[in-house]
Parts: sequence; C-alpha cells; structure tokens
Amino acid sequence: MLRSYFIVAWRNLLRNKVFSLINISGLAIGLAVGFLIYQYVQVELSYDRFHKNADRIYRLPISYSGSFSSLRSSATTHPAIGPMLKADLPEVEDFTRLVRASLFIPAATVSYAKEGGTPVIFNEEKVYMADQSFLTLFTFPLIKGDIASALKEPKSIVITETIAEKYFGSEPALGKVLQLNQDDFQVTGVLQNIPENSHLKFDMLLSFSTLGSDKWGYDIWTWPEFYNYVLLTPGTDPKAVEAKLPGFMKKYLGKIWEEYKFGSSSYLQPITDIHLKSDLGLEQDINGSERTVYFLTVLALFVLVIAWINYVNLSTAKSLERSKEVGLRKVSGATKRQLITQFFFDAFLVNLLAVILAVGLLVVGIPYFENITGKDISGVLEMTGAWYSFSFWSIVLAALAIGILVVGLYPALLLSSFNPALVLKGKFYKSRSGIVLRKGLVVFQYVLSIFLIAGTITIYRQLTYMQETDMGYNKEQVLVMRSAAIYDSTYSSQIEYFKNELLQLPAVEQMTASGEIPGHAIVGRNTIRKAADDPQDGMITYQFSIDDEFISTFGMSLAAGRNFNGNDKFIFYSRGENLLTPDGYLVRGGQNKIMINEYLAEQLGFKKPEDALHQIVKVRLGQEYAAEVVGVVKNHHQVSLRENYEPIVYFYPRDGFCSYFSVRLNTTELGQTISAIKELYVNAFPANAFEYFFLDDHFNNQYKSDLQFGIIFGIFTVLAIVIACLGLFGLGVFAVTQRTKEIGIRKVLGASASAILVLFSKDSVLLVIISYVISLPLIYLGIQNWLKNFAFHIGMEWQMFVLPPLFLLAISVATIFFISLRAALMSPVISLRHE
Repeated sequence: MLRSYFIVAWRNLLRNKVFSLINISGLAIGLAVGFLIYQYVQVELSYDRFHKNADRIYRLPISYSGSFSSLRSSATTHPAIGPMLKADLPEVEDFTRLVRASLFIPAATVSYAKEGGTPVIFNEEKVYMADQSFLTLFTFPLIKGDIASALKEPKSIVITETIAEKYFGSEPALGKVLQLNQDDFQVTGVLQNIPENSHLKFDMLLSFSTLGSDKWGYDIWTWPEFYNYVLLTPGTDPKAVEAKLPGFMKKYLGKIWEEYKFGSSSYLQPITDIHLKSDLGLEQDINGSERTVYFLTVLALFVLVIAWINYVNLSTAKSLERSKEVGLRKVSGATKRQLITQFFFDAFLVNLLAVILAVGLLVVGIPYFENITGKDISGVLEMTGAWYSFSFWSIVLAALAIGILVVGLYPALLLSSFNPALVLKGKFYKSRSGIVLRKGLVVFQYVLSIFLIAGTITIYRQLTYMQETDMGYNKEQVLVMRSAAIYDSTYSSQIEYFKNELLQLPAVEQMTASGEIPGHAIVGRNTIRKAADDPQDGMITYQFSIDDEFISTFGMSLAAGRNFNGNDKFIFYSRGENLLTPDGYLVRGGQNKIMINEYLAEQLGFKKPEDALHQIVKVRLGQEYAAEVVGVVKNHHQVSLRENYEPIVYFYPRDGFCSYFSVRLNTTELGQTISAIKELYVNAFPANAFEYFFLDDHFNNQYKSDLQFGIIFGIFTVLAIVIACLGLFGLGVFAVTQRTKEIGIRKVLGASASAILVLFSKDSVLLVIISYVISLPLIYLGIQNWLKNFAFHIGMEWQMFVLPPLFLLAISVATIFFISLRAALMSPVISLRHE
C-alpha cells in the first residue's frame, strides 16, 4: 500500500506541475525564513553563555535619583564597589573591574620594532585595563601564558591572536615588549580572538596594577566610569544579595549623597541579559535588542503562516478536483482510513521536498545574511554546535509535522467523509463552507501582509528621519584624526604648528582640536551648580573641552552669548593653591569662562538662554572651579535620536590637551589632500600613528543595528508578499480553470473582456478592503509600540495607513489581471468545446 500511496502522490505532483512548484517553492521560502531567523535568534540568545560560570556572573550598573535624576543609568560604576562587595558580603566569591584605557590617555598608540627593523605603529581603540582576576572570572581561553598571573604585574599586557599577528607576524608574541605611548608593556598572554557572541569586545588588556598597585581604586567612590563584575558563590540567591545592596551603598556613599543631595543605587545584572536586555549609558559595545528579537520572531511566524495558508488554500482547491477520485475510491471499497492516509502521504511528500529545499536555501542564505547583520553567524553556530543541536533539528521536524497536519488534515477529513453519490455529482463544488474557509484564510494572509508593509514603511520613514534630521551640527566633509598620544612639553606649540600648516592646504577650510566629537558618547562627567546654590544642589553634567574653532568647524550655533576666544583658556590649579578671591574670581586673569548648552541652562533653572549669560557657576573639573557663562550653545544630538539631549558644559583647556583633531574639507582631490595631511601630521607629531575617519561614517555607525533591522524586515516582508502572490496566482489559475465555461457563456451573451476582468478582480478588491479594516488597529498599536524606542521620532503619518492597502491591492489586481486576461480574450468556441 505504501508503494501505491507514493506512486499516486508522485503522479499527482507531476500532473500538476505549476501547482506543485508554487506549493513547494512558497512553502520552502517560508520555512527557510523561519529557520534563518531561528538561527539568528539562537545566536542573539547565546551571548556570554560560553563562560564557565555564566549563571553566577553579574554586572553592577548604577542609577541616580535626587539632583542627579536627569543622568542616564550607566553600565559603569565606582572602582571601589567590586572590591568592597567581596570584602563585605560572603555571597560574593570574586570580583573584577574593567575600564577603558581612554579614560587615562587621549589615544593608545602601540608600536613594535624588530631590532634594526621599521616600527609597526597603530592606534588601538579596544584597549582596556583589567584586574588580575579578569581571566579567571571570565572564560576567555588563553593560548599562551598563565591565566592566574597574566595580569598580575605592572606593565603587563594580554593581547588577542589577531593583535599578535598584526604586530609580530609569525613570531611568538609571549615575552615580547610592545610600546604603548612609549611605555614598555610585556606581553604576558595571548587570547583566542574574542567570540562574536560576547558583550565584551577588546583587543588588549592592561594590568590594573599599572595604575599604582593591584588595589588601586579600592577607596574611590567618586569616579563612576568603571565596569564592575562579581561572581556569586554557588547556590546564592541573587535577590538576597540585591536586598543587601541599598545598605551597602549607604555605608560607603551616604556622606556623599548628603553633601550633593542625590542618591544612587545598583543591582545585579546577569551577564547573559546584557546583550539583549541592557540599554544603559556607556555600554562597552552596541548591544542587541530583545524587542528586535521579538519582532523578528513574530515576522518569521507571519511569513511561515502566510506560506502555510497558501498551502492550505491551494491544496484544498486542488483536492476539490479529486473529489470524483474520492468517490470512485469509496465506491470501489476504499475505507476512510485509506483515503486519509493517501492525503497525508501527498502532504508528506510535498512538505518533505519543501523542507529539504528550505535547508538548502538556509545554507546558501546565511553568508548573505551575515553581510547584512555584520555578525559571524556561521562561526557562532559552529562554536555552539547549533547546526547539530537537537533543538534545531527538532524545529525542522516540527515544521515538517505541522505542515503535514495543516495541509493534509482538512482535505483528508472533509473529502473522506462525503457521501460518494454526492461527491460524484460534484455537489462539493457548490459548498459554501470551502469557499468561506479559503476567503477567510486569504483575508488573514492579507492582514499580515498589510501589517508587514506598514511596518516596513514605518521603519524606512524613521531611519530616513534619523539620518536626515538636523542634528545641530554639520557632519558632512569632516575628517577626524586621533590627537597625538606621544607628546612632550612642546605639545601646545606642536598643535599650533600643525594647525597653521594644515590651513595652508587649499582643500582645508577649518580645523579644531577637542576632547570629544559629535556622534560619540561623552565619557567625562561631573557636577555643576549656581555659585549661590548649596553644594547639595549640584547636578551631573557632561564635560566637553573645545577650542575657539569648534563651533564654526562643526556648523553649530549659539542660542545666546558669544563663542570662546583665545583668552578664555581654562586655568586649572593644584590642590591647595589659592588662586581665588573670596567672591570666586581668579587672582590672575579674571574669571574662568565656560559655555553650556540649552538643555543644561534649562536644568539650572534659567527660563531663557539669555538669562544664563554672565552668571557665575561652580563646575567640578577634577575639583570645583568658579566660572562665568559666556555663551549658550544650541542643543545638538551628541548621540543618536534614541536618546534625549544631554547636559553639557564646554571649557577651553589651557594646555591645549585634546583627543581629536577635526578638519572640514573641500573634498575635491581627496586622496592628495589626505596624503598631505598625513605628511603634516607625521612631521608635527613624530612617533605617533596617523589614522582617520569621516564623521558621517562614524555617525552612521550609531544606527547600524537599526539599519540592519530595517533591511532584514524589508527583505522578509518582500518574501512574505512574494509567497502571498504565489498563492494568489495559484488560486487565480484554479478559479479561471473552474469558470472557463462560465466565461464562454458570458462572452456569447455579449460580455466584454473588461467586464470579465472586473468579474475576477472584484473579489480580490473586497477581500483587501476587509483585510484593511481588520489591520488598522494592529498597525496603529504596532507602530506606536516600536516608536517608543526613540526619544525623537516621527509621528503617525498617512503613508503608514494608506500605502499598504493600495500597494497590496495593486499587486492583487495585477496578478488576477494577468491570470484572467488570457481567459477573457479566449474565443467562446474554445471555452465551450469541452464538458
């Protein structure tokens, strides 16, 4: 019997080649999308789970209240919190701290030279300082060196395989000496390259003891720029530890809270939650989004449901043609069980072919998907064994089983239950139940398609808005270089020389030196208050060192007051050095000058920007200084539109210290201009590495994950519409075939070709209208929910509600028109020739 079932099923596939191709290809595309997103979601969920003690490792973020409540919660906290937690709480087995090296140095210029060879020099971005316990608490495999002692001694450095090859080539790296800003660091360990699915991305680790001792920072509670991680003892309830944190924080920070009238709190954040569930300030890297994973999962289900609906509709429609076959089989003695088995076997064969094709599409599609997402999905799948995991292949088998049941169940049970006499008379064709079911499924399919089209339009509009919105500065044609990390007492004059020579180049319009650049998260922050206010009323502000060319170079504007000039250089003094008169003025050179942005002026209580001018404020830059506000800078988006404006104080450093040189260019002859800039840079700052990027490229990196999500969503929406069109095409062909005789009679009675086309199109139009009405509230809620991710976003626009149904209607009508045109133009003689 099985051989008979197979032969019948195979012949049925070959007899209906068009329907078989539509069914198998549509279902295969839907399954491939589902499998691909499943693997992508598995990669996103796998972050940081490769650590041996991942279930016991927690990060300690910090949140603020009181006068600091406007400050965003941060992934970093005080350097003392980890050590003191281990000292005070027996539940804490170990701790480790991590901090960006850029907190201490303007740039990390790393070099290595063989004896008598040319030095290899690069600026490195992913350089951190870490405790000795970092490599034992986390599981980053060390290829060379000793895990327990690699970060113990001062001036020790641990590097990745890629960095080892970059500087040493094929030579052994262990024991070699790298120069970091002309300081010697010995390579004490070589790590495997950091896995893609790690929230920690670094190339170099410097020993914390380089700062002075391995216990550096154990008593510092006023520098919240350090990442702290703790390892809890086995069996510890993290909630019990969190319950002790308020008392712990008060013990060490209580006096500081009272002095500055604010509060702070911390909590245990599982490292396995960081990638998808954390969106804090000063994250180590751009994290993923749990919401994105959710949306993509729903999208995969939508595409798969659309494919299954096509399958049900087409299989049911074609099963109706086999109603006489069913009748003959029953008259010949076939049992209901045998009929059901035949239909299920047909479904099994189609689904099996679709699953095989889907797995092939998945293998072919992953490299293209990696290009879109920028993730090494294959590498993670290989590392985690996801390709061979029971969960993946159980999903494949589940999809096969569901497909067989969904497609085979309805025609099998329904047709096998009919009276043979009625079936042989074709009475089933007149059944309203089959028609209503198919139309209902088409409506559901249309609802999903309209929703996906609306989502694609919304994402495109928001991304366009983010890229085209005036950020408060001009990011075009700005070349940015890291400033010199290796310098001496002539640094200020070197900068002046570089600037003067640079401005002689025809393509260079302006140049500025600054501590930060727009589009980059500001690390430095401290407090500010009105001079007359109590110290407890201070509020957190971000600190931004700029020169007098910064505002014009970046095309920024002032809301009130004036820009800096060369006489506004901020005068820093040593602790205990009395340079202030009782009213806060400097004994030499008048009052320090600062600028603030509009948002900070508002936070300080000034109703208008003009009200802030010439006011004396106390700003803490290491220690507290009195300063006069000479200008209010119009708000600009320092980071992406996901975030609100930030309070910023601008000051002009006396010694010219900066982290970046930014040059506005006339981009004609760009290659020659960059070569000339490099030559000037090397002459002005010998032994430093010249590296650059363009600000607009750097800016667009902020929206990298959003752009990737938009592309993925758009591609899968197109695939969903293609699958829907395949089903519509199949149903249209079936409808035209069934009504060929009716078309012939109508034409004999005088119906025109256009009337025939309208006859076949009106049902589709009606179904689209019904689908649109149903989808409206879904569109509204979905759009509203997604836009909440952005502090600045578009509103509800007409395109989101009008274009999706029009687009779907155009596709539907075009598909039906294409199918029915041939039938409408066919001679009635041919249409009526056959019974």
